[in-house]
Amino acid sequence: MKITLIRQDNGSGKEALSICEAGTLFDKMKTETKAGHITALREIIPLLEGTYARYEHIDKLPYIYSAVEYTRTKEGERKMKQYNGLVQLEVSRLAGGSEAEFVKRQAALLPQTFAAFCGSSGRSVKIWVRFALPDDGGSPSEEAEAELFHVHAYRLAVTCYQPMLPFDIDLKEPVLTQKCRMTLDEAPYYNPDAVPFCLEQPLTMPGEETFRQRKQGEKNPLLRLQPGYESAQTFTKIYEAALNRALQEMENWKRGDDLQPLLVRLAEHCFKAGIPEEEAIRQTMIHYYREEEELVIRSI
Repeated sequence: MKITLIRQDNGSGKEALSICEAGTLFDKMKTETKAGHITALREIIPLLEGTYARYEHIDKLPYIYSAVEYTRTKEGERKMKQYNGLVQLEVSRLAGGSEAEFVKRQAALLPQTFAAFCGSSGRSVKIWVRFALPDDGGSPSEEAEAELFHVHAYRLAVTCYQPMLPFDIDLKEPVLTQKCRMTLDEAPYYNPDAVPFCLEQPLTMPGEETFRQRKQGEKNPLLRLQPGYESAQTFTKIYEAALNRALQEMENWKRGDDLQPLLVRLAEHCFKAGIPEEEAIRQTMIHYYREEEELVIRSI
């Protein structure tokens, strides 16, 4: 697989585009540049935080584009030659090298991880996840198809990798131009034989979650109930059970006694049973409206 590196001269604005094999790239990462730009960047970052200043030699570190192998048109414009099917995930704001190594080890547990390496700041990890079409294990050949594929692949990658990590994945715009600076990592994780996630070619961009998807994603089974007679009956039965437990704990309490101690116990049992707050208030109002005002019930 070929990876694109682009270095931009901030003075002239010109781009220098080069291509190298993935294995060669990770060999380069293992040693510092002769000028020591990456080490210098890591030392100066704490001093630059909170200011508008920037590292003066930052343009000496080329950008790495993992998703696409680029070429030049006759007019000198950048053009996609090959879509690599690599999605880049990023975990940043790490405390240091030990946390970065932990993230790399966790990422390496999944066979779809093509690479995981420390970022140029020394406090982030880039994870490259491999995707392919299911039929022949290839990748979209047209740029428009690759853009659709990449967006869906990114969402799936975040969903699969986030549960494995104790740190949040930075949510980025999932574009083909995902990139990172050239970096230094003496032991990058690199698996050229990574098994890709298989993904059908999408036809549209992913939309907002539907009502059904939000309901299915709700962890509380009671809140997944559709509004209506059946759910109302279910809540009534659960509430009655919570009320009975509260009355049993109160022992000698009888109607006409101070209602507040009972309501405190009742609120606890409604909470433990997973009854939504408004439903608990509604049921309590039905049972004890004459004895207590709604404001008092809500406060309890």
